[in-house]
Amino acid sequence: MHIVLTGLGLSLLAGVIIAAQAPIYTRISDGLGSPLQTTLLAFSTAVCMLVVLMVVTRTDWPRWEAMRALPVWVWIGGVLGICVVLLSIAAVPRLGIAGYIAAMICGQLAASLAFDRWGFFGLAERGVGWQGALGAALIAAGAAMVVFRP
Repeated sequence: MHIVLTGLGLSLLAGVIIAAQAPIYTRISDGLGSPLQTTLLAFSTAVCMLVVLMVVTRTDWPRWEAMRALPVWVWIGGVLGICVVLLSIAAVPRLGIAGYIAAMICGQLAASLAFDRWGFFGLAERGVGWQGALGAALIAAGAAMVVFRP
């Protein structure tokens, strides 16, 4: 039970952070005038912070051999991060933060159910079942209510 509560707390914190990122990126883009400049600033800041964290925690640098042994498809992860920043900059002014997050969660759940069902990215295959389908439908209904509110 403790593991579940810890995981839930960490997940809630991640949700708060993601909700904060979207308006921050939008504000940076307004100030710089370019979503690409904003994304470069965000990722440059992240790289600098990661270097500091690795030095402070005395974490070893990744070994080239280990990185070369990874499947080719894992390298798309960074590209997907760029897409998330650019999409948030485009969507937040149109939907607001709540609408963006609701729609994003709906997309995340739909994709994650498919990933689980077919074992994408090396995951074990897991059935969706009526509970998963109903949960996704309820999330989609909730997202529609948030996006299309008066």
